[in-house]
Amino acid sequence: MKRCFVWLALALLSGFSLQPARAQVLDAAHSSDPGIFAEFTGARTGQGIGTLWGGSAGAYIQGHVLGLVVRGTAAPTNASARLYEAMLGPRLALNLPILRVYVEAGGGVGYNGYESQYGTFASGWGPSWQADLGVSHSLLPHLDWRILEIACSHIYVGPGVTPVIASTGLSLHFW
Repeated sequence: MKRCFVWLALALLSGFSLQPARAQVLDAAHSSDPGIFAEFTGARTGQGIGTLWGGSAGAYIQGHVLGLVVRGTAAPTNASARLYEAMLGPRLALNLPILRVYVEAGGGVGYNGYESQYGTFASGWGPSWQADLGVSHSLLPHLDWRILEIACSHIYVGPGVTPVIASTGLSLHFW
């Protein structure tokens, strides 16, 4: 599953970067577009504990195609497993006539609870990575709806956990 997602992300990234330049050019007012976002998030860790519910929030600065994103995810709804991540990394976005497609990849730190080999519960912080693929649509001049964002990440705590995360929310860009 994880390997499939990586190959899909690479294929989409390659396809988007080979599009004609006219489709990627924004007007001069959007050459450096900072924004913030907030999302409702559901995550499955694959540990048999169901879906963890929470949210994601962050900020980005977007150039014509390349940008930078910082994000935090918190899904604390389960008593035995909680998921927290903080990421920083590059962002690629392509403006299509009615949609904006974006890919984000980041590294940072994550927290998760897990069952140890002795059957006891343990938790901790460790290094992590996350790759996101999303689609947004402009609602108002400075407000976008992040229709769907799918993320795959890995947190290197204990035996490691690889949550798959789905989100939807709003994005406010400043100019």
